[in-house]
Amino acid sequence: MNKLLAILLLGIAGAASAQPDSSGVWTLVEQMPLFPGCEHFLSTDPAKYTCSEKALAAFISANLQYPDSAIRKNIEGLVVVSFVVDEKGNVGDVHLLRDIGGGCGDAAIAVVQAMPVWEPAVHEGRKVAVRLNLPVEFGFKRQVTDEAGQFSIHWGKLHLDEITPAEIRQNLDEPILVRDAFGNVSTIRELGFLFEKGKKSASAEVQGNEPDKKMRKIAEQAVSGGTFTLNAVIQYGNSTLLVSRTFQVK
Repeated sequence: MNKLLAILLLGIAGAASAQPDSSGVWTLVEQMPLFPGCEHFLSTDPAKYTCSEKALAAFISANLQYPDSAIRKNIEGLVVVSFVVDEKGNVGDVHLLRDIGGGCGDAAIAVVQAMPVWEPAVHEGRKVAVRLNLPVEFGFKRQVTDEAGQFSIHWGKLHLDEITPAEIRQNLDEPILVRDAFGNVSTIRELGFLFEKGKKSASAEVQGNEPDKKMRKIAEQAVSGGTFTLNAVIQYGNSTLLVSRTFQVK
């Protein structure tokens, strides 16, 4: 993608209608379509929708091109693309609702047409086709890339940012996974635990992805009022990348 910024505005949506149109396409259903890569979450888990938005954002960021003609003419603004995710999750019936010229509309359509198969919408127990509207903003700003922000740490059944000391101990034997925006599992080279409360802190690291005795001791000593951080050094191309997740201990 060009270093000039093409921003995906999350909040993909359709018109507020609870009935299908004449072709049988819905715009508001019980379970909206989900971008692929988050199948490891239960459909009822709100984290799945957050994961889907991140995966969609990552796909757009990686594939959307800011057209040279728009750059030369200093064109920036909001493009809105409408498309249908059918009962099989295929993307079709793509067209522009709003264009700003300079090839931006065509660029937005191209990236939508290149999307993989989605997880289809479900309404009243059956898979249905749904129309979505995707707003994409083109603007002349330097792109700030938070590489670590493309990854997330998952530990057992801990999905919230607040945990109890008991929940930490209960998850010590659960796998710690680092996933990218598409749900792919990354290789963990080093793993670390850090507990902090006030001016006191304790930490330990290990090679690989399984806590050792020192790390377990830190986890077992975590008490309310502090923070508990997981640090994972993952393989990132030919290098490594630090990914962290901090829990508030309640």
